[in-house]
Amino acid sequence: MFLVQALFDGVLLGIIYAIMSLGLSLTLDVMGIVNVAHSVFIMLGSFLAFELLRTFAIDPALSMVIALPVFFLVGAVVERLLIRKVAGRGQIQGLLVLFGLMVAVESIAVLVWTTDSRVLTVGYSNAHVAFGDITLSDAKIVAAGLSLALIAAVYLFLHKTLIGKAIRAMAQNRDAAVMLGIDVDRMAMIVFGLGTATAAAGGVALAMNFPFDPTTHIQYLAWAFLVVIVGGLGGVGNTLVGGLVIGVLQTLCTALLPFKYVYLVLYSALALALILRGRGLAASTQRSL
Repeated sequence: MFLVQALFDGVLLGIIYAIMSLGLSLTLDVMGIVNVAHSVFIMLGSFLAFELLRTFAIDPALSMVIALPVFFLVGAVVERLLIRKVAGRGQIQGLLVLFGLMVAVESIAVLVWTTDSRVLTVGYSNAHVAFGDITLSDAKIVAAGLSLALIAAVYLFLHKTLIGKAIRAMAQNRDAAVMLGIDVDRMAMIVFGLGTATAAAGGVALAMNFPFDPTTHIQYLAWAFLVVIVGGLGGVGNTLVGGLVIGVLQTLCTALLPFKYVYLVLYSALALALILRGRGLAASTQRSL
């Protein structure tokens, strides 16, 4: 029965991992950018929820909604002031700029919040729902439910709106999109803003279930890359599948193996995914959201 428990926990955790990783997948798929600063936006989302709860007693579930427009604007500004300046100058320069942004944001966060761990504690933080012998955390259910709703909203946005279809066209062939009159600079700003917003939402979902501090984002970055590589580029659904695979694999390994072997298995899965895909993050020859 403990394996069934681990499976259910893994599904909920996988959904949270998926929303945490979705922005990384979008920016990589559409813009061709390996956003190593992705994780600091996850971390900032966690601290936004912490400050809103501490100062205004706002529930983290509502904080996730608040984080979306706030961090969309943050992402749009970063794209306009930083990403666009180095576009076309080679991926190495872009990586250096984003790495510098990551280090700068982490340093500022350490100065503001120190390296002490925080937790988000609300009325349902320690509550559980029982389904027979299966017990699920209320906080994890709420976080996973909101994350799944947001993933579905992003999918519908990309497939049912004109802007979403323009973004998908840009992902498939940027030059053809330009020829069709699509403003690719505007689409890039929207994509980066959307990616930043979903990262922050993922940070709120993680903070509802795990302790966090300004340095935990490094682990988040590794997890996000793992989800994207295992799931593969090419769609919101792929990211969701990747998140579910990693979430279930982690909980099953935790239930069956000594803790010291859990990360070994997970990163072995990463190595296997890279080998099978041949070219790793560049394995998608034709992008299609």
